[in-house]
Amino acid sequence: MALLGPSGGGKSTLLRCLNGLNTFDTGQIRVGEHVLRSGPRHGAEIHGIRRLFGMVFQDFQLFPHLSVLENVIEAPLHVQGMTRSDAVERAEHLLQRVGLGSHLHAWPQQLSGGQKQRVAIARALAMQPRGLLCDEITSALDPEIKHEVLRVLEDLKRDGLTLILVTHEMGFARRAADRVVVLCDGRILEDGPPAQVLEQPRTERMQMFLQRVLG
Repeated sequence: MALLGPSGGGKSTLLRCLNGLNTFDTGQIRVGEHVLRSGPRHGAEIHGIRRLFGMVFQDFQLFPHLSVLENVIEAPLHVQGMTRSDAVERAEHLLQRVGLGSHLHAWPQQLSGGQKQRVAIARALAMQPRGLLCDEITSALDPEIKHEVLRVLEDLKRDGLTLILVTHEMGFARRAADRVVVLCDGRILEDGPPAQVLEQPRTERMQMFLQRVLG
């Protein structure tokens, strides 16, 4: 699912609510057997959801004092209680998968933006989630580097991983998404297959948004 819409529409807030990072005032969120309700956070439910969905942020949020490999094995070691040898084996496989098998012992400051984002994806995958929540993870990258990250996401989708992405990459949304949801002013403006939403929008507000974005 691609979440589109103007800035301030609620896209990133929705992702953060899904992952228990933000509270909300009314209603509930159901992820598998777990339910988040409005009001104070419920730790057990949040931890359950975070085991189902990893989150990848726009600004990478890698640990600068840890190598690439150490960044990826940190959560499996300390949250899942894996042995170091098993965690390293999983991390090496994932880093190879995202094209960084030769950067295991590099430091984050030695990597390009695209490489940092791919490490962040590998780190999220190390917890073996059912899906990833991706919050504008290519917006800070140069156009050429964006394709490295988007290619990894398309590969993950083909492997059956659920992806919910906040993005402004219209071409990627049209090509890769099964469903597009457009948020505006905290409400769903459009919801449907990419061809319908992006080529035959039902609302005038969506038509204006596309004209501004696509020129």
